[in-house]
Amino acid sequence: MTRRDDHLDALVGHLGSAYYQALRGDGSVAEVTMAVARVADAERNGGSGEPSAAPQFPDSSRRTGRWQVRDVMTTKVVSVARHASYRQVAELLTGHHVTALPVVTPEGLVVGVVSEADLLRKQERHENAERRPGWQFRPAARTKSEARTAEGLMTSPAVTIGPDTLLGTAARVMSDHHVKRLPVVDAHGNLMGIVSRTDLLRVFLRPDAEIAAEATDVLTRILLADPRAVRVTASRGVLTLTGRLDSELEVAAAVRLTEAIDGVVAVNSTLYTGPPPN
Repeated sequence: MTRRDDHLDALVGHLGSAYYQALRGDGSVAEVTMAVARVADAERNGGSGEPSAAPQFPDSSRRTGRWQVRDVMTTKVVSVARHASYRQVAELLTGHHVTALPVVTPEGLVVGVVSEADLLRKQERHENAERRPGWQFRPAARTKSEARTAEGLMTSPAVTIGPDTLLGTAARVMSDHHVKRLPVVDAHGNLMGIVSRTDLLRVFLRPDAEIAAEATDVLTRILLADPRAVRVTASRGVLTLTGRLDSELEVAAAVRLTEAIDGVVAVNSTLYTGPPPN
């Protein structure tokens, strides 16, 4: 594959990113239009091997190397059957030091999730009944407080996620639904694993050398930066970019692109344009 082909592939990846951002409401249609124009421009100017204008990029990168849920999930999952008793669910939660369990059918289909909070409804009912005679749960909460099996205790349908989901998306799903872990399911809804908030943090334990190498690759492929002109170092997940690029736009893009790399904590940049600073 030629340098131009590699560059075009990178641009197409950013087109997908811009489109995704616009659909989510984080980006704009203008970003999509810009990305389309850049890809078309690269195609029209194929003979030169270089793009005809200074490159511009959406705010986030969606490279093939981005970490996915499958990279950090736990595959040995403690689950529970629908008919499991209240006592059995409590024993599994405490015995395995977890806060929630997927509820599965005999075939492995995830039908719900039962959590510590679901079990504590019963204790809450007892306490309030003693302190406030006549107090009543809301109907749904009352049903859970009286449940005797996992099926009655569980929250259904379960909030699940696919193995190919990016870690940032998984973190957003957890935050939006106020959950600490997500069952990972295949296309048919069958349990494959589970991912927790702690699992998502594992990406920040990547070796510095690996992060720096990926950053160098990003700058070379996307910005067509000369590897000799830009130096990338990493320490405890913090990237430092030094050297020269052709424009302020490219400097800003370099920072945005490297900030988006999985495992990067922060980016320090002393990149400059024009003659070397004194």
